[in-house]
Amino acid sequence: MKELFASIARLVLGAVIYYVAFILGSVAAGLLGMQTPALPAGTDAQTLGLYQLAVSLIFTGTLAVLARRLAGGFLVRWGALALFSWVVYALNTYLEAAIFTTYGAASAYTLVMQAFGSVLCAAAVAWLFRPGEVKTGPPDFGDFVRRHRPGAWAWRLLASWAAFPIIYLIFGWLVQPFIIDFYREQMAGLVLPGWGEILTAQALRSLLFLIACLPILILWRGSRRQSFIHLGSALFVFVGGLYMLQGYWLPPQMRIAHGLEILADSFVYAGVLALLLGEGRQTEEATAAVGD
Repeated sequence: MKELFASIARLVLGAVIYYVAFILGSVAAGLLGMQTPALPAGTDAQTLGLYQLAVSLIFTGTLAVLARRLAGGFLVRWGALALFSWVVYALNTYLEAAIFTTYGAASAYTLVMQAFGSVLCAAAVAWLFRPGEVKTGPPDFGDFVRRHRPGAWAWRLLASWAAFPIIYLIFGWLVQPFIIDFYREQMAGLVLPGWGEILTAQALRSLLFLIACLPILILWRGSRRQSFIHLGSALFVFVGGLYMLQGYWLPPQMRIAHGLEILADSFVYAGVLALLLGEGRQTEEATAAVGD
């Protein structure tokens, strides 16, 4: 019970740091001369601020779950968590919003604001939530590279890059009947881009996802199954779960459909990464033996 209360206290502290960093980021963006994005139609700053409190807790908790399974010292884990959260939560959304919406989320202001939140929150989480569930040693990049021969690495990385656009198109096609009219009618600031824009954006997003996830996989100290569960959950939260939570102005049908789509995208993609780039059977057995 004592450890539970201590974990809750660390979580709240991390969330407060994220919330304050978010505000500092907005101040910094303003000082740099960036224009504050207009609020989506049908929203108000007070309600969005309340949602941001919930986002702060979920954002911090998601990073904390990952942090407990990462090897290495403070700086290494901090860098991996900051890169992952900023790329997946901020830069990914910037690219997606730039072609599918007229929202202010597609702005440099938002990228700067989120950068402050990601960097400072990741620092707090790396310090407050140290590896505890399994015994870990320092990260060994050489050991990660030696998992496969150079030729095998080439096709595995290429397949990992190609995987996300394919997964995105498959699940997007499945939910299309439920959401396509919202885009065609340009409801709530939504727009429908051409296939050229969509495919280019998804190819770039896939490359960025791979860059963001690789440090997590290199530092990961757990089984392939655990990496699938934890990474899939984190991708879902940062790619769209938080935005579907905050997007109260969007039609409920759209939020549900997109939420299920992002959930499927995230876990299937995490499964591909775990299968292609995660630890092999022998490495998993060795890790389990150490944990025992």
